[in-house]
Amino acid sequence: MRKERTWGGILAAALLAAMSLGPASAAEKRLVIATASTGGTWYPLGGGVASIISKYVPNVSASAKPSGASVENIRNVGTGRVDLAIVMPDAAYFAFRGEADFKADKKYDNLRALFATYPIEAYFYTVESTGIKNFSDLKGKKVAVGAAGSGTEVFNRMVLELYGITYEHIKPQFLSAPEATEALKDGTVDAAMYLLGTPAPAIMELATQRKVVFISMEPEKVKAFCEKYPFYSPAKVKAGTYKDQAQDFHTVNYYGIFICNKDMDEKLAYDIVKAVFDHKEELDQIHVAFKDIKLENATKSVAIPFHPGAEKFLKEKGVIK
Repeated sequence: MRKERTWGGILAAALLAAMSLGPASAAEKRLVIATASTGGTWYPLGGGVASIISKYVPNVSASAKPSGASVENIRNVGTGRVDLAIVMPDAAYFAFRGEADFKADKKYDNLRALFATYPIEAYFYTVESTGIKNFSDLKGKKVAVGAAGSGTEVFNRMVLELYGITYEHIKPQFLSAPEATEALKDGTVDAAMYLLGTPAPAIMELATQRKVVFISMEPEKVKAFCEKYPFYSPAKVKAGTYKDQAQDFHTVNYYGIFICNKDMDEKLAYDIVKAVFDHKEELDQIHVAFKDIKLENATKSVAIPFHPGAEKFLKEKGVIK
């Protein structure tokens, strides 16, 4: 097994990467990258990409900031409040089309994709003392489902729907992944549902103090979900990934995508994507999951148009024909 950095090291690396590398010149363009909560892997990823942009894209500096994740990020990119963001592919798809949770909002058809990142698994988990073993056991329980209106929360409603479960059947708790970890330790929630890179620091931390129980999706449920939502794929987290994990955990995954506004300069978008893949080894040093960011996967899960600058680079590399 590859050696995993401590969460403290990851966070420190992200904070250093997110910081400006020096005073900006008057002509320097500043970019803001919206990520997610500090308990997952998107925050250090955003910091790493910010560092690469600041170092290798001329006259540009970038910084990453934590956020409420996909839905908030989409609205901020769509309205020009931030320049780049990492989002879930289904949230981007629904926002672009003005569907699902974006019906009452607006159609964000000005979103454009830059590149896909690494696979992120859907985790459904509890602790041994709750006695919960499957999805039907969640009924009547306090379940952490992510921040209200976040991409994670939208996804979890889709999964629960697959099992015939709505919020009327459970007691939803709108918490971030770090908050859910503390709540599971304290017994103030019974289970949690989050989309996290593997290995997930929040679950690693929980496993040091409690016996974690993973709730697998059955093969027929995985198949049905991926057929209905084709930007998801079957996935497996191997036994031994976490402390005392004796069995494989069966679930689905997706690739998070970097997005920008269609109004971003074409050369800037090209230079950003080129810098990331030309210097990807710098991301690999931050978190083991980032090793799975690969050029050949740059179009995975993407269901919105690519920015012309990104498309130009990916065509040059033969990723887009």
